[in-house]
Amino acid sequence: MNGFPHNQTSFAKSLMLGFKELPDLSLSRLRKVFSLLGKGEKITLAILAALAIVSLGISAANFYYSHTVSVPSQGGTYSEGILGQPTYLNPLLASQEPDLSLTNLIFSGLYKYDSNGQLVPDLADGMPVISADQKQYTINLKHNAKWQNGKPVTADDVVFTIQTLQDPDFKSPLRAAWQSDSVSKLSDYSVQFTTQDISGPFLQKLTVGILPKGIWGGIEGQNFLQSKYNLEAVGSGPYSVKQIKKLPSGKVEQISLQAYGDYYGGRPGINEIDIKFYDNDTDLPNAYHSREILGFGFSPLTSGLDTQNNLPQSKSLSIPLQQYQAVFFNLNNAILSDQTIRQALALATDRKAIIDQIFKGQAILPVSPFVFNDPSSRQVLPSDTDLSQAKSLLDQAGWIVDPKTGLRAKKGQPLSLTLSTSDSSVNSSTAQLLASQWSQLGIKVSLAILPNQLLTDNTIKPRNFDVLLYPQKFGADPDPFHFWHSSQIKDPGLNLTGFSDPTVDQLIVDAETTTNYQLRAQDYQQISGLILAKTPVLFLDQAVYQYIQDADVKNVSINSLYDSSQRFDGVESWYMDTRRVWK
Repeated sequence: MNGFPHNQTSFAKSLMLGFKELPDLSLSRLRKVFSLLGKGEKITLAILAALAIVSLGISAANFYYSHTVSVPSQGGTYSEGILGQPTYLNPLLASQEPDLSLTNLIFSGLYKYDSNGQLVPDLADGMPVISADQKQYTINLKHNAKWQNGKPVTADDVVFTIQTLQDPDFKSPLRAAWQSDSVSKLSDYSVQFTTQDISGPFLQKLTVGILPKGIWGGIEGQNFLQSKYNLEAVGSGPYSVKQIKKLPSGKVEQISLQAYGDYYGGRPGINEIDIKFYDNDTDLPNAYHSREILGFGFSPLTSGLDTQNNLPQSKSLSIPLQQYQAVFFNLNNAILSDQTIRQALALATDRKAIIDQIFKGQAILPVSPFVFNDPSSRQVLPSDTDLSQAKSLLDQAGWIVDPKTGLRAKKGQPLSLTLSTSDSSVNSSTAQLLASQWSQLGIKVSLAILPNQLLTDNTIKPRNFDVLLYPQKFGADPDPFHFWHSSQIKDPGLNLTGFSDPTVDQLIVDAETTTNYQLRAQDYQQISGLILAKTPVLFLDQAVYQYIQDADVKNVSINSLYDSSQRFDGVESWYMDTRRVWK
């Protein structure tokens, strides 16, 4: 019939019979129709029904996904490994990496840094109003900020925090930086800071975490360092302490933090953050491989870690730090006082080779260190290597190669330098590579590789070196006063080269004594140009922070850091879980 085989004709007749009886359709009639079908017909019907169901499911799924979007959802547990032990979860005492990182999760300051390293309001309700004489800063507080015990954050807490860190009985390492400043309460949600002199870098100090007066107010100075609240911390930040796990020895194994539901910035996207503590560099990637942790970070400048090998399910952020590996020339040295020699050494220095060979690419060509931590103001320092030009400069300066020795000399004096550095693997390896590069000029380069403390006491403090290879770190505000003002030439100043220039001195003072951001940026650029033109220092490479995280940790946006602990400043926007909502 119509060309159908017999079995298909019988199947069609049965279906037609079924359709005619649809008005009186019942379960018993369906069974009767189904019983009339042959085995092959039943299989065919089952296949068609399955295909229809699958097709309906696919259509429903397509409709759902085309009419919904994935959005962040609260949930998940993120675990991160940190080297060392927590001691003071207290922003007035924190100075080591574990303490600084945890206090940034638990506490809030009046201001914090965004993903580009720019200062933005935190507890403050906007940027400060600065008086006409640039010595008073009036700051209003957010009215919805609460401590993790539910009490409001007020001006009393701010005044208490600053006055506590200024009190010598409480032994805060921040005290010296605050001795010429004062703070007063204007109202429950308004404070005023007064500086003795105009201070451009002052705003950076307002990132210090605020303590709750209600908890700390009754604790005397002699008990401050021993208080249980240095670990059982109560802050106003996005995360609060949930649990502290200790080994029988008393060593802290893990601190678990939970999202603070009443956080004024909105409840964080990740429910829990577990910070786990390790003793050695190699423990971190091992813990990541075994899934004990979902993230860790390090700087190749100060660590022997290498993450060139693939890590499972990982993403890696390479974030510029305001830290540099630098070569300092002692300008009091008879040979190095000649700028021609310094320029020749600079031209013989292959920065890219140092980054590739010593850091395996995990560093970047340095930017000018005397500008604000702002991507738009970064100026990559030239990395040209020109051995021919370097040799020509030395020839012109009268340092001629002795054909017998292959070394340069002038009036019988050999061109010989000692390069001093610490015995860290990064510094010692860099020093060896530098010596090799400079020896191509016919210069005899000796190495003095010393333990760090011995280097500090016997070489750096008395300025007893020819050339010093050492790291230099700047803060979010790169205030160069301690590093480059002529008043800082002698210890404890950090002007290691003996550089002195009245124009630079004046520009440093000008930049320090104005709160005008644009003027300060211009001064810093001029300072940078003048110093680099005279070559008292070579910035070899800029450190990066390698942040390794599981791919499930999302919305981690960090473009610049001045310190690794700052990486948590935007943690409330991170998330691990998602959900779909209708468009």
